[in-house]
Amino acid sequence: MVFGAFASSALGATVAYVSLPTAANGSSTIPTSAAYTSNLGYAFKTGSSGTFDIDWVNLQLTSGVSSGSGTFKIAIHGTNNDTAYSAVASSTAYATDTVSYTTPATSNTPFSLQLTATDLPNISVYSLQSNTAYSLFVYNSSGSLALRRVQGLADGTTNDAYDVTNGFTMLDTFRNNTPNYTNSAGPPASYVAFPISFGTTQAIPEPSALALFSLIVGCGLLRRRRTIR
Repeated sequence: MVFGAFASSALGATVAYVSLPTAANGSSTIPTSAAYTSNLGYAFKTGSSGTFDIDWVNLQLTSGVSSGSGTFKIAIHGTNNDTAYSAVASSTAYATDTVSYTTPATSNTPFSLQLTATDLPNISVYSLQSNTAYSLFVYNSSGSLALRRVQGLADGTTNDAYDVTNGFTMLDTFRNNTPNYTNSAGPPASYVAFPISFGTTQAIPEPSALALFSLIVGCGLLRRRRTIR
C-alpha cells in the first residue's frame, strides 16, 4: 500500500548529556601510565530519568607530532564521592575502551576526535543509572597526545562552563585524580575545564501507516459532520 513507506523509517536526534562549547585555549598531556589514577577527566551525576546510553564521545585534542598515530584509553569509573569540586575517579571500573587516532599533517594543530559506538564497544553497551555519580577520563596514551583545556577559569566556576541536559550535573574536573584541577596557582589562579562531550542519538519514530490512516479518516469524518450541520 501507499502508506507502507511510513512504517519503517525513523529520524535520529543527537543528545549531548555533557558538553563544553567554549573554545579551548590550552592543553594537558595525556599520561602514558597504565594506572587509571594518571588521568585527565571529570566527574558528573546523572539525572533521574535514566538509564542513559552513550553512543558517541567527542574530544578536542592536539599533538606535537605531525601525521602521527597512536592509542589511548577512555574509561567510565565510579567516583569517590558526589561532592562538587571534590569528586574524582574511584577504582570501580564500569567500562573501558582503547581508541586509535591520527594527528593532522601539521604539528600542534588542534583536532577533534569523534568516537561512535563502533569505536566504543564497551562504553556504548554500558547504561548509566539514574541519580548516580560517574567519572569519565582519558589515560594511557601510546604517543605524544594532549587533551585540550579551557584554562583561566575562576575557582568554583569550572562546573558552570559545561552544558548539561537530562538533569545531569557536573561535579568536578580533575588531573591525575587530584580534585579541582588548576594549571596555575596564580595569582590569579587558573582553573580548567576539559572539552570532552558525550551523549546519544535517540530514535524518533515517524508516524506509522495505521496512525496516518486514522488521522486522514478522522479528518474526513470531521469534514462530513461539519457539512451536515
